[in-house]
Amino acid sequence: MDSYKLKIPIFPLDNVILLPGSFLPLNIFEKRYLNMVDDTLKTSSRLIGIIQPLMNKKENFDTFENAIGCYGKIIKFEETQNDTYLISLKGLSRFRVIDSQLTKGGYLSSKVSDETYKNDLNELKTNNFKFTNDKSLKTILKSYLKFKKLDSNWNYINSCSNLNLTNQLSMICPFSTHEKQMLLESKSIDDRYILLLSILENTLKLNEKDNQIRH
Repeated sequence: MDSYKLKIPIFPLDNVILLPGSFLPLNIFEKRYLNMVDDTLKTSSRLIGIIQPLMNKKENFDTFENAIGCYGKIIKFEETQNDTYLISLKGLSRFRVIDSQLTKGGYLSSKVSDETYKNDLNELKTNNFKFTNDKSLKTILKSYLKFKKLDSNWNYINSCSNLNLTNQLSMICPFSTHEKQMLLESKSIDDRYILLLSILENTLKLNEKDNQIRH
């Protein structure tokens, strides 16, 4: 199928991004999105697009026209006793929304283009990541987690490659919506790594300034 003509259901989520090669667990309970999952499971591709409902001049809030998200494939599905779905998506590629329409099930289905991002998964498979052995991320992460009072499993963190850790932190850290969107739209994984470091460092610097002002 021509990437430009790819048509997928869109699941808008505040402050949530999906990145290629990463995994996103979701609890689906709203009727229109239960319909979305039902319809998606009937397709051979099982793709769902995750997008943040941003508001700015270039975007249309109702259709997400021109917005950038990432689609993933349903790789795990479970129906609960409460008539909700637990699913897991594996991120495949970022995309730009071309246009959208409301389905009978109540959710948006969009024509999207992933042409700009056709190397997303290949980038994760190559050994061209510049910061494989850089220690800056894990060093600053310790300070960030301490400041945020977040629990951490350092055995797991130390076992992660910088490449995988970059994507995981971009998805799960409590950054602002626009910070997450910038991470999502980074041109390359190298750029995302640099931006992630910058966001972590800026958060700590702002905390230091606040402490200085108080004292």
